[in-house]
Amino acid sequence: MTHLEKVGQHFDDRAARYDNPWTAFVGEQELRVIRQFVPPGATVLDYGCGTGRTTLDHLRRGCAVTAYDLSGEMLAVAQAKAKRQGLSAEFTLDAQALAGRTWPWVTCIGVLDYYPDPVPLLKTVRDYLAPQGRLVVTYPDALSPLGWLYALGSRFTFPATPRTPHFARKAAAHAGLRVLDLRFAFPSVPALGHTLVLALARR
Repeated sequence: MTHLEKVGQHFDDRAARYDNPWTAFVGEQELRVIRQFVPPGATVLDYGCGTGRTTLDHLRRGCAVTAYDLSGEMLAVAQAKAKRQGLSAEFTLDAQALAGRTWPWVTCIGVLDYYPDPVPLLKTVRDYLAPQGRLVVTYPDALSPLGWLYALGSRFTFPATPRTPHFARKAAAHAGLRVLDLRFAFPSVPALGHTLVLALARR
């Protein structure tokens, strides 16, 4: 089984119990930073949408969203949430449905956590960027005790790997991207934030 297949299987298995008050709280802290990058009404690809936290936030802010995930079960939860809230997006499980298309905004939130080498995935999402497009990604913060607590807890489910800002910048450069901005979330204090939030563009 490939790493991608393992990730997909893991999140298929967890989909029904993925959402909980703690992940909702942390997710809201991350969204407060992400909203500073993605403007209302933007056209967005949410790559690795999971159960829809970021997708639904984009939709509530008037964005036109294509939501992709490799876990059919997670995607089904996201679709059900959108339907209950009267929101509409293009949901897809098929990576081929994205082929040859570009977006002015791409978000990839809570996805790179699970890839020992994030560069191939960064190259994939880079190719979905329009020429002047912007990509927003997150990593657990290796400088933060909260990031390491999260990583320790993930050993009981699917291991996540914290990264330093230096690593995140190097990975971006190897993927042909440049860092426009780097911020911290939960809390939004340098080095203490649980999450690194980066805005990237093509080099």
